[in-house]
Amino acid sequence: MITSVKIDYLGHSGFYVELDSVMLLFDYCRGDLSFVKDRPDDKPLYVFVSHSHSDHFNPEIFSLTDIHPLTRYILSFDIDGDPAVPQDRDIMYMDADMTYDVAGLGTVQTLLSTDEGVAFLVTASGITIFHAGDLHWWDWPGEDPEWLAEQEAVFRREISCIEGIPIDVAFAVLDDRLEGNYAKGMEQLISRCKPKYVLPMHFWNDRSVVERFRSLLCRTETETVLLDTAEETHWEL
Repeated sequence: MITSVKIDYLGHSGFYVELDSVMLLFDYCRGDLSFVKDRPDDKPLYVFVSHSHSDHFNPEIFSLTDIHPLTRYILSFDIDGDPAVPQDRDIMYMDADMTYDVAGLGTVQTLLSTDEGVAFLVTASGITIFHAGDLHWWDWPGEDPEWLAEQEAVFRREISCIEGIPIDVAFAVLDDRLEGNYAKGMEQLISRCKPKYVLPMHFWNDRSVVERFRSLLCRTETETVLLDTAEETHWEL
């Protein structure tokens, strides 16, 4: 069991994580951020954005600097130059397939997304957290076979980069728009990376997809615990 990890699900692909020494905000697109006012001023807040799509990137995040004095932004390379990004914020842009040492935080490894931007593997306060962004096996029914083969190849290649690294918490895509292929990416992540906890995201309005995946997971031999983001929004691990 891991300790000192508090997680709040903010909807879609947005998560707030509080660890012993830092706070992390991933892919915020909606929800009330005023709770940050109640957090200790001396605990740094790192705001991650995996890519520029509006369901992952809301420029309201830049108001957090006015709420919390120690706020730093870690943004995917594809957001660099976006006019919505203020010039007077503490911002670090990250390229794909790189590992960065971030002062006051720890290490951040990036993976190339199969859609846009990057995924993040963050190690801080002794805890390792994976946020997939839009890195997923996008096996869309009816798409061009050559394009689908490339999607699968890139997904498998990028996931192999973190295979064997102990992951405590994974935020990963579970999208029913892929119809019968909705579980393929999540199954690969769990079987190859074996995170202790996995929290589904990016399931839009079809909340039933989480329970359907739970039924699939029960048929496999895995120690990964699925946390139900369709029914719950807060966990202390």
